This record gives sequence, structure tokens and C-alpha cells, in this order.
Amino acid sequence: MTQEKFHSDKIFIAIGCCLAAHLLFAIMGASAKLLSANHHVAEIAFYRNLIVFVPMFAFIILRKKYHLLKTKKPKLIALRAVTGGIGLIITFAAISMLPMAYATVIFFTSSILTPVLAFFFLKEHIGIHRWSAVIVGMLGVIIIAQPSGEVSIWGLLFALTAACIHASIYTILRGLKTESPTTVTFYFILAGVLIPGMFMPLVWKPIEFDELGLFLLVGFSGGSAQIFLANAYKYAPAAVVTPFAYSALLWTIILDIYVWNYDLDYISIFAGASFILAAQIYIIYREYKNKQMPKT
Repeated sequence: MTQEKFHSDKIFIAIGCCLAAHLLFAIMGASAKLLSANHHVAEIAFYRNLIVFVPMFAFIILRKKYHLLKTKKPKLIALRAVTGGIGLIITFAAISMLPMAYATVIFFTSSILTPVLAFFFLKEHIGIHRWSAVIVGMLGVIIIAQPSGEVSIWGLLFALTAACIHASIYTILRGLKTESPTTVTFYFILAGVLIPGMFMPLVWKPIEFDELGLFLLVGFSGGSAQIFLANAYKYAPAAVVTPFAYSALLWTIILDIYVWNYDLDYISIFAGASFILAAQIYIIYREYKNKQMPKT
């Protein structure tokens, strides 16, 4: 009984971390979108990570937490860091071009794209059931991408690219479940400073005083979200955690309405999201059935 309760507590902690992470990601995205009117997305990504890196590095040095810099999986840590650093720039680019609700729904396809990536890069067998689910999910993308004054083709392409990167990150995080979430986050933030930092001589602009708060919000909300997300995938399988990412749609719709006054096509948004969610649920069902995962 005690072991069952402990396992249940871990599941609920993971779900809570996932919900908190995606609320914070919505706040980060909204702040980045506001800043993108005057600043390049690479510059926003640079400051977003620098703002988190400085206090995190200072904490490790001053408290002598040097063990947090050590990892047993350096290659996987490096892959997650570089992928995440590039992915953040592409994600900000998509958000700058699309209403947040549209971009968020496209990002949801990361879960149904994971089997596709496994097929091409890991040579895993993907049956007709999961291929069918992928097709259904992509129909959802087509529904959202129907001709509309609010939908940018370039924005959609960036969003789909970001979704592919997110899918790879979710897979990598499960491979890092034995690592400290702080360690995983630290190296992601470090790469997130170095990669966009290469573009800073080309895109740097002075920060106005009234923009400082937004830059700080991008940094602290994004950094906190990464820690919550790393913990979520540490304490529960991706199949359990990932569906709760859909809470992000609620927050982004609210932000689109009250910050940007977008006149959204709710029918397209929810119809497309329904196709994508249905595909994801079916993929999860097939994974549980094929792997005969124990009930939680």
C-alpha cells in the first residue's frame, strides 16, 4: 500500500509540474512576442537564458554545489542543450509570426511526431495504427492552416519545425531521468546563451527601460518552466505527462484576446486541436497496449 501511494504521489507531482511549466511557458511566450516587435528573436533568446544563467551559476559557485555540474551522460546532456538552444530561437520566431493559440496548437503535434522521429532516426517499427494517428493529427494542422488573415505560412513552418524539435527534446528528457533536473537545466541554459550569442553582434539593440521588465519576465518564467518540465518527465512517463500540456491552449487564448485583441477562428483552433488530441490519445493507447505498461 505504501509503495502504491508513493508511486501515485510521484504521478501527481509530475502532473502538477507539467501544468506549472506550461503556464510559465505561456507567460514567457507572451513576453517574447511583445519584445519581438523591437528585438530579434535570437537577441530575446540570448537575454532569456543569460538572465537565468547568471544567478544559477552564482548559486552553484557560492554554495559549492559543484556536483550539479557533473553528469554521467555528457553526450545526451549536450544533445539536449544544443537542441533546446536552437529550438528556443525557432519557437520565438513562430510565436512572433502567429497568434499564440495557433502556434501553441501546432506545437502540440510534437507528441504525435515523436513516433515519426523514432522511425527515421532510431529505426523503430511504426505500425499502421500509429501512422494513421499521425495522419489524423496532421489533418488537424491543415484545419488550423486554412486560408486566414491571421495565419502566416512562414509562422506555420517555424511552428512545425519547433514541434519536431520539442518532440526530440521530450524523448531525450526521458533518457535523462536519472540526472538532476538542475543539471539538465543548467546545460540547456548555457547552450542557450552561447548559441544565440553568436548572432548578437548582428542583431543587438539597446534595451529601453520600459522593456527591462519584459526581458526579466521572459528569463525567470522560462527558466522556472524548464525546471518544472525536467521534474515532470523525471517523475512520470511521457505518456502520462504530455497530455497535460494541452492546458497551454487555455492560457494562450486568454492572452491572445486580452493582450493582442485577436479575432480568433475558434472553430478552426478547437477542431484542429481535437484532431491532434485524438491522435495523441490513440498513440498513447497503442503504446500502453503494445508495451503492456502497468496501470498506475
